Amino acid sequence: MKFAIVQPTSTFSAVQLTEEALKAGAEIVLLPEKWTKHLDDVPLVDFQRLAKKYTSYVIPGAVEDGVSIISPVIDPNGEVKGIAKKIHLYEDEKNRLFPGSSTIIFTYRGVKIGIVICYDVDFPEVIRQMFVKGVEVVLVPSKIPQDGLELWRDYLRVRVLENRLAIVNANALQLPEYSGKSVVYVPVKRGKYVYAEKVAEMGSSENFLLVDINPLHYMDLRVNRLKEYSNFEINEI
Repeated sequence: MKFAIVQPTSTFSAVQLTEEALKAGAEIVLLPEKWTKHLDDVPLVDFQRLAKKYTSYVIPGAVEDGVSIISPVIDPNGEVKGIAKKIHLYEDEKNRLFPGSSTIIFTYRGVKIGIVICYDVDFPEVIRQMFVKGVEVVLVPSKIPQDGLELWRDYLRVRVLENRLAIVNANALQLPEYSGKSVVYVPVKRGKYVYAEKVAEMGSSENFLLVDINPLHYMDLRVNRLKEYSNFEINEI
């Protein structure tokens, strides 16, 4: 399945790059977290039009709506099929917003996909629960500053290794503090070991990235990890 990441710096470029990505064959397009300030600034109607025109999914990033941080999911009919909410708010977000209590997964063309918003990645149980539900690819809109990117990517790689699934991360581009550099990781086995392989990476410029991910390539890794997963109790003595 062809996934696209869009790194915009304005609503105009967001729409323009999304359409370019769809013309190039993208089946699912993902934008970053907080690439624009508020849900009211998101050209939702344009994204709905493009999703319907190209019969593809468009996830226009994650933005504040005055209550929470949400990520609308626009389906190939141009309808908002669902809304993911950020469960773990970060720093000042806690003083202004309410956390979500659930996230969403959906299936498109046989691939099960989940959405996790930025700081939620720091908490392993979020993606682990998706893994148990059969998710094969996780979409992550984020807004990570340049000086935190190295640590952020450690989290992404570990989640890939823990759960044997792919992660598509769209990171905000607002120079100089937020440098974009969106990235895609997939699990790959080489020899005895499984690695979180970086298969695509963006720079610090307005653009889109198209990457083809085939979950069948790592299905055996997921199946084996699921067999190893077990519930257990902790006994305090």
